[in-house]
Amino acid sequence: MINFFDVFITVIFLLALAIPGFIFAKTKMFPKTASETLSTIVLYGCQPILIFTSFQGCAFNPDIGLNMLIVAGIAVIVHLIMFALVKLVFIKWQKDDKVKLVKYLSVFSNCGFMGLPFLQALFTDASLQAELVIYCAVVLAVFNVLNWTFGVYIITNDKKEISAKKILLNPVIIAVAISLILFFAMQKPFIDFTTNGTVAYKIVSKLMTTLNFLSNMVTPLSMFVIGIRLANISWKGLLTDKWAYIATAVKLVAMSFITMFLVAYLPIASTIRYTVFFLLSMPSATSGAMMAVQYKKDSDFASVGVVLSTILSIATLPLMYLFMSEVLGITI
Repeated sequence: MINFFDVFITVIFLLALAIPGFIFAKTKMFPKTASETLSTIVLYGCQPILIFTSFQGCAFNPDIGLNMLIVAGIAVIVHLIMFALVKLVFIKWQKDDKVKLVKYLSVFSNCGFMGLPFLQALFTDASLQAELVIYCAVVLAVFNVLNWTFGVYIITNDKKEISAKKILLNPVIIAVAISLILFFAMQKPFIDFTTNGTVAYKIVSKLMTTLNFLSNMVTPLSMFVIGIRLANISWKGLLTDKWAYIATAVKLVAMSFITMFLVAYLPIASTIRYTVFFLLSMPSATSGAMMAVQYKKDSDFASVGVVLSTILSIATLPLMYLFMSEVLGITI
């Protein structure tokens, strides 16, 4: 069973990995485009491979298949509730470009760049990690579908900007689709089709070792990206921009409570409960800054919002878990 201290030190030491990125950016050892480059490596290379290797770490189990559907359903419901909430709360400012970013930052979690590494650091058992990453992959798939539909619409207020191509060609979606097909068709990892000591076994074993090297890069590179963004933001905006604090409060408090109460009393496996709770309680998605650049919005403000929520999540993540465990009596 995990407790408040486990969650707290995991957040602290995970974010400590952002320090090298911060130092390298501040000392100009990284070019200005380093954040985008590393993000591309994580998104298009390491994350899809991590998803694939995690499916290869589990044998087929009908319970896992059912749990994946439950995870997807809960993730969709929480996001739809949040879409309705921010639309209602910010209806007076619906045409304000900054508030459009506030709504985006309030709804979308940094479940890939921070949530996935967080769960890997919090739960160290290899078989449990593999199952958790499978559920993470489901949440990431939901995130990407909603990001390129509702997310784009929130920022642009234009349905014509929504692109099915961007959804279908998203590397995470492709990785999940391929992994699912193999998972259900083969029902056991590749390595189990070979015999120990044979040439086939050695080839598959070395292949998986190589892929694991790449998948293990997700955590440090993701944290490097956060460190670089921290180094390049406006500190004045970080301390004084009220909209950044509003977005952070809605994301870290309102969305966490909504997720918490939704998963707390459902008759679901504990693995589902803590995967969904922690992933959707993460700080604002780093994609907020990328979307702001792409659709010509205030990318500096978006970066401030992402970094502010990341810093404050050091306190909110363990405190929210403490509330769930001590007040609601739900322990995991």
